[in-house]
Amino acid sequence: MTNVNIEIPDDLHKKTKIQCAIDEVTLKDFIIKSIEEKLKRKK
Repeated sequence: MTNVNIEIPDDLHKKTKIQCAIDEVTLKDFIIKSIEEKLKRKK
């Protein structure tokens, strides 16, 4: 596994954290799933 550090706007971070709480997933899992879904749509 690789570590990646990124900067995102504060409002996007807040919205993402709220969605993670609603979905009961970690921020890590949310981001991984989002990237995987985006890549699947590109095929």
